This record gives sequence, C-alpha cells and structure tokens, in this order.
Amino acid sequence: MKNVVAKRRLNKRKVFFTRVSLIVLVILLVMTVKVSFQQRKIKTSSYLGNKVASSSKKHKASSVKKNTVVLKNQISNDGTNAEDALKEDGKKTVYLTFDDGPSTTVTPKILDILKANGVHATFFLVGHAIEGSSKAADLVRRAYNEGNAIGDHTYSHDMKKLYRYNGRNVVDVDAFMNEVDRTQSIIKNILGPTFFTRIVRMPGGHMSRVYYKDPNLPQLDSVFRQRNLVSVDWNAYDHDAEGRKEYSGELFNHVKNEVGNHEKAIILMHDTYGKEETAKALPNIIQYLKAQGYEFGTLK
Repeated sequence: MKNVVAKRRLNKRKVFFTRVSLIVLVILLVMTVKVSFQQRKIKTSSYLGNKVASSSKKHKASSVKKNTVVLKNQISNDGTNAEDALKEDGKKTVYLTFDDGPSTTVTPKILDILKANGVHATFFLVGHAIEGSSKAADLVRRAYNEGNAIGDHTYSHDMKKLYRYNGRNVVDVDAFMNEVDRTQSIIKNILGPTFFTRIVRMPGGHMSRVYYKDPNLPQLDSVFRQRNLVSVDWNAYDHDAEGRKEYSGELFNHVKNEVGNHEKAIILMHDTYGKEETAKALPNIIQYLKAQGYEFGTLK
C-alpha cells in the first residue's frame, strides 16, 4: 500500500515538472519569435528609410536641371506701395521705371547695368511684347528673379483701342480691363499662377486722362480700387519717346533737370526696341543719382 502511494506521488511530481517545463519552453519560444520579429522590423525600416532618402536625392538631381532659375516664393512684388512712393519722409528715394518692354535687344542691356550697379527697377510690361516669345518670357523671369518689380502696361498699348469709346476720346473701361487681365494672365504663365501685380501704368499716363477730363476715368478708378490695382504715373522723364531721337547725353540731362531737388522721384524710361540710347545713358543716370544721395526702390 505504501509503495502505491509513493508511486502516485512520484507520478504527480513528474506531471507537474513536465507541465512547468512545457510552459517555460512556450514562453521562451514566444520571446524568441518576438525578438526576431522586432529585429526584422528594424532592418526593414532602416532599409526603407535609406531607400526613400536615396530616391529623394535622385529625384532632386533629375528634376532641377543645371541653370534652372527657381522663382522666389512670393505672390507679388517687393518694394514700396505705389500710393506712398512720393510721400516725403526725409529720405531721398528714386524709382527707375521702364515701359513698353520687354525687348530682346534693349532689356538685357538694362538688366545687366542694373545688376552691375546693385540697383533695381520696375518694369511695366506690354502683353503682346511677351506673348509667343520664349526669349521675352526668359527676360521677364530674369528681371523678377534679380529683384526687379513687374507691372502691367496693358496688352496692346494701342490708344485708339483703349481711349476710343463711341467715337469719343474717353477710356473704354471694359476694353482697358480686358487688356490688363490678358497681360496679367501672360505674366502668371511665366512667374506662376499665384503671382499678382497690382501696379498698372496707363499708356500715356493716368495724368493724360485727367488732362482730357475723361468722364469715364472715375469708373476706371473705381474698378481699380475694387480689384486692389493702382495706377502709377511719374514725376521725371528722360524724354526717350518724344519727337526726334535724342542721344544718351541729352537723355541724361533731361533726367538730371527733371529730378531736380525732388526728395522722391519716379522716373519714366523705355526698354522697347530702338531705345539703345536709354541703355547707354543709364549708367551715368545711376551714378549721378547715387552721388546726389538717392536710394533706389521698386514699386508694388
């Protein structure tokens, strides 16, 4: 009887130790699998991270070609609000402005001179001078990326279309705004869909419409205000588009005389075809203005 009891106890111990051993083995197996899985996950993540980094580097290298100009991340011009440009504040400031461009003959020279002298200007562009020309588009892109401001000078610059309404010498507001929008669209196609210029120079100037007592001018002014546009005139002029052709020395003298003692000056010049003398006069104009203590600004 004693032997039977002892035997039963021994069997129970064997069963107990067997179960404990099995439980320990299961735990060890689970831990081994878990560690192995984590190691594999770490390796996979590291591999994928390296792959993404490698892919990103390859993408950057292939998507940005040599000599590609990257546009500044802004939606409009830098500079002084056009409405405030002529307000006196004790500082001498001059704004060089160029109309009727771009041209592939004169505009590059103007840009070279501006860059060489470390100053900037504002370019009022004519839409038809850009449309369909990759070289003109490149000049617009270059002007903007070199720190110059871009303005709208209508699409056609045709005063017979813009200032003839029902046979009268008055602004055709719808026609004028259609041309402003058309040029804005052309500029956006070059500088990006978020670009917007609020500065507009009316062919002949806003002042000419005032001179003619244009009865439609208040309506145009109202549209400008509603659309956050501003008309920009000038108070100094090099006379490079008046009467007979004048040479660089004469153009320089006009600027010198018309700037006079103004604390603030917006100077009208042109960079369209045939204005090589303007480009020749520009270095002397810049050096003279610097000697007189003027700082150079752009308009927005």
